[in-house]
Amino acid sequence: MSVTDTGSALNFQNVEDSKQIWDLRMTDDGITASTVYRFKGLFPPKLTYKDGKWTGNGAEARAFLKNKKNLKNLNTNANNLYKSLDESEQTNINYTPTDNNKATTRPTNPLTRGDLGLGSVDIPRDPEGFFIGRYPLNQKDTDNFDYLRITCYDYEPGLFSGGGSFFKIDDIDKRVKKRRGVVSLPIQPGISEQNSVGWGNDEINPLQLAGAGAAGAAMSGISNFIAGEKEGAEFFNRVGDTGKAALASVDQRLIKSFFAGQAVGANIIGRGNGLAINNNVEVLFNGPNLRTFNYNYRFTPREPKEADKIKQIIRFFKKTMAPKRSTSRIFLKSPDVFKLKYTFKNGDSHPFLNNIKICALNSFTVDYTPDGSYSTYDDDGGRGDGSMTSYQVGISFMEMTPIYNDDFWNDDEGKEGTGF
Repeated sequence: MSVTDTGSALNFQNVEDSKQIWDLRMTDDGITASTVYRFKGLFPPKLTYKDGKWTGNGAEARAFLKNKKNLKNLNTNANNLYKSLDESEQTNINYTPTDNNKATTRPTNPLTRGDLGLGSVDIPRDPEGFFIGRYPLNQKDTDNFDYLRITCYDYEPGLFSGGGSFFKIDDIDKRVKKRRGVVSLPIQPGISEQNSVGWGNDEINPLQLAGAGAAGAAMSGISNFIAGEKEGAEFFNRVGDTGKAALASVDQRLIKSFFAGQAVGANIIGRGNGLAINNNVEVLFNGPNLRTFNYNYRFTPREPKEADKIKQIIRFFKKTMAPKRSTSRIFLKSPDVFKLKYTFKNGDSHPFLNNIKICALNSFTVDYTPDGSYSTYDDDGGRGDGSMTSYQVGISFMEMTPIYNDDFWNDDEGKEGTGF
C-alpha cells in the first residue's frame, strides 16, 4: 500500500496466477485496478469501482471479477487501502467498505485520545509525500531476484487501537497504520536471526515456603471470612495451626540461629554446624526478549541517477527515524516504524527465510569515506556532481513486540517460511 500525490495505491496478485500483479488506486478522480499482464486480448484488463460495484473493461477483466477468490481478495485490499487513509482523505473518496456492516464481538476500549486531551496535539505533516527507493536502481520487482523490502509506517499507539480493552493491547502488526515509503535493497550475505527468552535462577528456602503456606492459608481464610462462610475464630485458628505445623518440622534452635545470622549479617548456621539453608534453586522463566536485526550495505553509485537515489534513501531513513515535534514544540511524537520483509522473486514472502514483526529503527550510521580517502564524482553540474564514490551504511532495527508460541499458527506470517 502506498500514498501517492493524488491518493493511495497498492499492488496485489491474482490468486490463481501470481504472475499477474494488479495496481489498485484510490484518488479523487475515481477508484481503479489495472494490470499490464494479460493472458489474452488486445488491451490490458482494467477494473473500475462505481456506485458500490466493480466493472471490467473486457472479457478478461470480467472473468477476474467472476472468480470468487479474486473478488474477495480485491475487496479486502480495497477495504485496507481505504482504512489507511485519513478521515479527511476518505471524505473525498467515493467508496463503501464491504465489511462496514459486519458485527464484531471484540470489546472496545472506553478510553479515547480525546479523553486524555491528545486529539488536539498538532504534528506538522511531512510535505515530501510517499517515498519509493531502490538500490541497485536497474533492478525491478519483476526481475528474477530476491530482495529485502523495508516499508515505513506511521507509529500507531496501542492503547487506542480500537479493538482492545483495559486488559489487552492489540499487537502493533495488527493496528491500522499509514504507509510513508518503501525501500527495496538486495539481500546481503550474513543474514541471520537470534531468538532468545529470559530464564534465571530463583531461590526459595524452607522458611519462605512455610511463610508461603501460612500466607496461602490466610488468604483463603480471609476470602471465606469475608464471604461469611467461616466464623472469625475458626479463620484465625486455621492460620495459627498452619504456622505451628511449619515450625514443628524444624529444630527451633536452628530457626533462632538463622534469624540471628540475618540480623547481624553473618552465616551463623554454617559456622556453627557446617550446614546451609537449602534455597531450592530452580531456573524459572522471566519473560521474552526482543530481537535485533543489523544490516550493512555498501552503496556505490554507477550513474548520476543512482547517486541521487542513494542520497534520497539515506535521507529517508534519517528523517523517518527522527522524533516528530509538535507545532507548539511541547510534545514529541514517536518516530515512524518499519516492516522488514525478505521477498522472493515472485513478490511473495521468501519460502525459506524468517519473517519479522514491526521494528523500530534505533541506529543508522553512514561512512562517507569507506575506502579511507575523500573521493567524489564529477558530473559537470549534473544531478550526480559531488556524489561520494561509495557509502558504507549500517542499519539496526529492533523488533517492537516479542515472538509468542501462538504466533506460529494464529498469524499468517508465522505459517510462512521458518516462521518468525
